[in-house]
Amino acid sequence: MTEINNQDKHSEKSTDSTPAAPRPPQPRSNEKKPPYTKLSTLALGVSVLALATSGWLYVQSTQSSLHQDVQRLSTQQSQLNTALAKSNQDRAQFSRLTQQVTSATQQIKQQAEQKNQLTAQLSEQNTQLADLESKINRLNNTTKEDWKLAEAEYLIRLANQRLLLESDGAGSARLLINADDILNALEDPIAFDTRKALANDIQALKSVSEFDLEGAYLKLNALYQSVENLPQREPSQEWQNKSTAQSEPAESTTSNHLVSVLNSFWASLRSLIVINYDHKPIKALLPPAEYQQLVTGIQLQLDIAQVALIKGETVIYQQALSRVANATTIHFDTQASTVMSFLSSLTALQALNPAPELPLPSASLVAMKALTDEWNRRRDTRNLIEVDHATPVDNEKATLEPTQTATPIATETTPATNATEPEAALDSKLGSEPNSTQPNTDKGAEA
Repeated sequence: MTEINNQDKHSEKSTDSTPAAPRPPQPRSNEKKPPYTKLSTLALGVSVLALATSGWLYVQSTQSSLHQDVQRLSTQQSQLNTALAKSNQDRAQFSRLTQQVTSATQQIKQQAEQKNQLTAQLSEQNTQLADLESKINRLNNTTKEDWKLAEAEYLIRLANQRLLLESDGAGSARLLINADDILNALEDPIAFDTRKALANDIQALKSVSEFDLEGAYLKLNALYQSVENLPQREPSQEWQNKSTAQSEPAESTTSNHLVSVLNSFWASLRSLIVINYDHKPIKALLPPAEYQQLVTGIQLQLDIAQVALIKGETVIYQQALSRVANATTIHFDTQASTVMSFLSSLTALQALNPAPELPLPSASLVAMKALTDEWNRRRDTRNLIEVDHATPVDNEKATLEPTQTATPIATETTPATNATEPEAALDSKLGSEPNSTQPNTDKGAEA
């Protein structure tokens, strides 16, 4: 508006400043134009004001809608954040639940395994309980003959253990003889087959030559110490011995003194010169270092023979003694008494067998088991027959004397209580398994 007014004023001034040109004459009515110009200017200003107001209102309405949109978007963003946080919480809770389910599954598996183990232990305990009950029942009905039979079986098992662990044939034979004596004391024909098997095993053990392991070891030790005292083979002395051996019969046959003098002179000359008729190389004496190596090597072979003797290695034992014999024959004087004694002892040791084959009394053990089974079966049958025969009598006594119902039971249990032995004897009898070794039972069995 102000700009328009200024322009109008400027135009008016410009028109005023310009010189007035001659105008044509106009009518008088046209001279009243300025009021219309002010009115148009006012209308234009009002229109501009209305346009500015409408623009301002439009801008305000647009800003209010944008503000509402921002608020709505912020609200939606907060809702999305809340939903996302809740989703994360749900996911974490789901993972925790998954872990709990996994741990619960593992616990269920562990509990199932523990249940299976407990079930197996329970069944094993039930089996052991049944075995104990059967043993208690057998103990209640055990007689003196049963104890003797169990002792004989234990002695046979002990003989097997001695042969396997100690290779003691003589001790095993004595144990089998003691078991045979016990079966002989039973005086029962049922033990005939077992005694027959025992006799065969005893004879087989007696046929094996006894082997003194300790004595052979000590003999090898004595040979070890005597190696250093063996004399070496001397070639000159050997030729002198041969020459003297050849000259002795000549001296005994000649009677002439002159001939004997000549022979002795000739022998002295021959001793100065040695002729090798056999064309064999003459070995010189060993130097001290080589002699010491020879002695050490022989002693080492004797040590190997001792170790092989203890372990029962027959091949290594024989090889070591053969090496010792060869070295002694080659490098030492075989005519010396010490060497001859050494070789004779060595030959006697070579004849020994470090691992003799001992027959196991397995037939006796099998026959003894069969005898025990037959004995128990016969005893059970006898007990059943006694119970069947005793039942009618007990019923009759119960009807005649109702006040004395406990008397038959007492009479039946009294022999069992009187027949019991000390607990140590029970443990020693029942605890004798094939793989169990009892140090104190060997002496008692042999006694």
